[in-house]
Amino acid sequence: MQNGKLRQWKKDFGFIEVANGERYFVHISTLKRGGIHQPRIGDTIFFTVGKDKQGRSRAQMAASSAEQLAKNQARREAKAVEAKASRFDWVDYLAMGLMPITLLLLVWSPLRWVLLSLFVVMSAASFALYALDKKQAARGAWRIPEAVLHFIATLGGWPGAWAAQQVYRHKTQKRYFSSDVLLEYVD
Repeated sequence: MQNGKLRQWKKDFGFIEVANGERYFVHISTLKRGGIHQPRIGDTIFFTVGKDKQGRSRAQMAASSAEQLAKNQARREAKAVEAKASRFDWVDYLAMGLMPITLLLLVWSPLRWVLLSLFVVMSAASFALYALDKKQAARGAWRIPEAVLHFIATLGGWPGAWAAQQVYRHKTQKRYFSSDVLLEYVD
């Protein structure tokens, strides 16, 4: 970790100068992640050094205090560990177990073609709605209400909803949401 003064600033980037005179590029997004939303020339900035795609030194993480930078680093490391952890939990294993049971029930039903068509159509619709919602979330645009996602899952789209959660890693942090999707299977 180093610290220095912001010596040059243009609209959304600038340079931090450390005591020995070295200068490090810093982008506004790096500062905002560290809680610095309106940088001013002369601000003291604590940062870690990283490399850009061309191999040049730059500020990789930045904050207005050493404590804040340490917190940000710990949070980033925890997210990296979490990302490497198993992607599945009990809800996912339950969904995987319910899939063959559902297919067996469909095969034995006299309305198997109608029900199978319903499951396929609703699962495809559910999957597409999750994909759209994920795209909208990334853009910060209007989102699909959770009630709509639950409704489609209740009508037989729960396999598509579960698959979309896995593929897009969408709505997976809200464990209650994932378990609600599976409870709709029981309804």
